[in-house]
Amino acid sequence: MRNKPLPGMCKHMSTEGYKKNSPDVNNPVNFIPSGNITMKGVDFPVKGTDNLGNTKIMKPGKDYKFPGTIVKETKYNGRKTTR
Repeated sequence: MRNKPLPGMCKHMSTEGYKKNSPDVNNPVNFIPSGNITMKGVDFPVKGTDNLGNTKIMKPGKDYKFPGTIVKETKYNGRKTTR
């Protein structure tokens, strides 16, 4: 599968994601321009899906590596993602 942009990503491109001091912490969705994600400084679980379709539920304080080059992040409440 080829790397391709995810729909709507330009509006919510972020380098800080859901870290507690990030200007993007309250966004409904964040797009991270990397496959390397740190959850250090994030206070809640986050669902990440890269541009190749790989999905992980990421826990606070851990680091994650995705094969893709862009990761879509949404807040995760244990049942579904929030919008």
